[in-house]
Amino acid sequence: MTPADGSPNVGAMNLAEDLLLVALDPSSGKVRIQSTRTDPVLGGAALVQLVHLGRVGVEGAGRKARVLTIDPTPVSDPGLEAAFGRIRQRGRQAPREAVGRLGKGYRPGVLSALVQQGVLSHRDAKVLGIAVQRFELLDAARRDGLVARLRAVLLQDQPADEDTGPLVGLLLAANLLGLVVERPDHRQAKARAAIVAEGDWAADGVRQAVAAGQAAITAAMASGAAAGAA
Repeated sequence: MTPADGSPNVGAMNLAEDLLLVALDPSSGKVRIQSTRTDPVLGGAALVQLVHLGRVGVEGAGRKARVLTIDPTPVSDPGLEAAFGRIRQRGRQAPREAVGRLGKGYRPGVLSALVQQGVLSHRDAKVLGIAVQRFELLDAARRDGLVARLRAVLLQDQPADEDTGPLVGLLLAANLLGLVVERPDHRQAKARAAIVAEGDWAADGVRQAVAAGQAAITAAMASGAAAGAA
């Protein structure tokens, strides 16, 4: 992850960027996250990142959990800073509210950052004559290495760390483990992910943020499903 002072760190993990990289299908160039899940899962990633940076904290647990700003200092990542700006002055708020605000409109900035870094490039594509957003994967090594690390944690019982642990927790909450494992391995991966999410791979504050993010993602997805069925 990014250093606690918010300064750039070459090679450091950015949760939102890596979530979208995992979700990218290199063949089609499509980001394989349903629109109803994009904002919640990226909002969860932003929450964890901001806790790691010491900008926000999570107090309490379960229904009593609340997100609050600890340090209003801007962060160096423009997309994350824009997300932070949506909750910075709002005082104590439920994780679901914070995650919703953090994730709203976050995806374009994350993808733009990956293009600026030379990890992705825009690809011209149309579906039924309508222009759609697709990307060319330029840095396959970054994505392949990340997927390999996640698969090792989920399928080979490799220990999670402060980078892979939050990713596993967020993918589990959003029901997106299928992005990194094949269908026959899904049950094993899901069971392992539940164990990883409770592990000691990071400081208590970060694990608390992951738990709050998971609950918020699950609630947002359930609400979206209910609205769609109405």
